[in-house]
Amino acid sequence: MKPSTFLLLCTFGLSQADTEKIVNGMECPPHSRPWQVGLFEGSSLRCGGVLIDRRWVLTAAHCSGRYWVRLGEHSLSRLDWTEQIRRSGFSVTHPSYQGALRSHEHDLRLLRLGTPVRLTRAVQPLPLPSACAAPGTECHISGWGTTNQPWSPFPDRLQCLNLSIVSNAACQAVFPERITDNMVCAGGVAGRDACQGDSGGPLVCGGVLQGLVSWGSVEPCGQRGIPGVYTNICKYVDWILEIMRNN
Repeated sequence: MKPSTFLLLCTFGLSQADTEKIVNGMECPPHSRPWQVGLFEGSSLRCGGVLIDRRWVLTAAHCSGRYWVRLGEHSLSRLDWTEQIRRSGFSVTHPSYQGALRSHEHDLRLLRLGTPVRLTRAVQPLPLPSACAAPGTECHISGWGTTNQPWSPFPDRLQCLNLSIVSNAACQAVFPERITDNMVCAGGVAGRDACQGDSGGPLVCGGVLQGLVSWGSVEPCGQRGIPGVYTNICKYVDWILEIMRNN
């Protein structure tokens, strides 16, 4: 998939999200990321997401559409006996988002689930941040997105990758005039990155949600010196809480 906008390092767009996945990550310990969500159209993975409340999922704005929301997953092909499936209903895209072709800023969207999830060891919400992450902070990402491996492009099991926050000044040097305070950059190590299919997935630092996979460079994913760009969640906590409270 290569047409929407996600691209944490691959292209722009939702169709793009279909093929993007964690590059050079490792299989996560099963159910160690109980907030991880997969957004599906039928049996096709479109984007990632993160559970932040029993009834709310946060994902990227460019992941538009109505989805089957799969939680408690590890392997996508076999039954884990921990799965929960919900249908997304009401959703709110950030009002300042202008679309991937114009700007990647404000790339976040809230999905309200048709029925609340059951909280189990495999399904748990992730806390929102009380402060922004500083450069150098160690974080991790996860997803079922593209791996850049032609013999096995789509991992069956959830992939995890550790990376660090990059300063906005360093990121601005890579993407001149495109980085704002509403974005946070991470990675830049050769061969280690998020990729298509990971859009909307969580950047987790210190046990809280600091970013959502948003965009990056052109293929292949994980080029040296080119960090991934994430929606900077610490800038949106008030908006997120207001939407949840009023809906």
